[in-house]
Amino acid sequence: MKIYTKTGDKGTTSLVGGSRTEKSDIRVWCYGTIDETNSALGMARSHIDDKEIRDIILKIQKTLFELGAELASVGTDNYKERVKEEDINFLENTIDKMESLKPDINGFIVPGGTEESSYLDIARTDARRAERYMTELISKYDISEKLLKYVNRLSDAIYSLARYIDYKDIFEKVHQNVGNILGSTEKSNKNPKIEKLDRNLAEYITSHCIKKADEIEIPMVISIVDNGGNLIMLQRMDDSLLGSIEVSMGKAYTAAAFKMATNELKDMAVPEGELYGIGNLKKVITFGGGYPLKIGNKLVGAIGVSGGTAEQDMLVSKYGVEVFEEVVLNGIRK
Repeated sequence: MKIYTKTGDKGTTSLVGGSRTEKSDIRVWCYGTIDETNSALGMARSHIDDKEIRDIILKIQKTLFELGAELASVGTDNYKERVKEEDINFLENTIDKMESLKPDINGFIVPGGTEESSYLDIARTDARRAERYMTELISKYDISEKLLKYVNRLSDAIYSLARYIDYKDIFEKVHQNVGNILGSTEKSNKNPKIEKLDRNLAEYITSHCIKKADEIEIPMVISIVDNGGNLIMLQRMDDSLLGSIEVSMGKAYTAAAFKMATNELKDMAVPEGELYGIGNLKKVITFGGGYPLKIGNKLVGAIGVSGGTAEQDMLVSKYGVEVFEEVVLNGIRK
């Protein structure tokens, strides 16, 4: 069978059932753009190593063939609903799962974080375009509500996949950097007097940080979290800024989550940096004032300080680390 039939040489094409229409028909625009979306997803899938993500994309692609066929039968005697509620549920479950695997994102994302996510973002914009054409289609033809609902979820699902891939890339780069830092600079404590970070130790550290903040005459907020980023202690000095509460907690959370000082993340978060886009993750702060707290090579928590300049916050926060390390070696001084 030949690929070319010459039947479309005059600008018409066949719909399902054999009836012909102009290639400028809104139905052709709709299923043609779905075809573009499918091809863009195929390009993305060919560049992705994660088997689970590839399988999700392949399932979506197969559904898009059915969706295209349904669009090509709209307005004919052969119209048949092919997109099912379970197909929509699959997209919604995919979105929920991808969102649960990464932190919330604040603000807009500039496409291009990774090669894989870039291809997905192209597919996402194709899906959005198909949706715009379909809103015109429903003004002229009676179609299943599930069609537009599926395409609306489709762009969201592709977006979630792209952002998960970006987050995973950032996470892997951070851990690689942490590993390099630990391998070259970390010291081990052979006989620590303290083995964990508890409320008493957190209170001891914050009390010393408050004294240091008093010395430089800057009212500050000091937050200490455990190794899971959960708040153990928060002390707000009189007249400190209300906004410093969230910032100090964010610094402590970031230092614990990435096992490194927040100021070290700053250079990585610029547009040309390895972790560009990390600042869009919820609760992540990439300026100075947050430090991890470790006993030997083991992360036990982190400290975050806010209220002054980045340099002042780092001064007080780093002092808190020094107090912690002294306690680890020699215990709490009475």
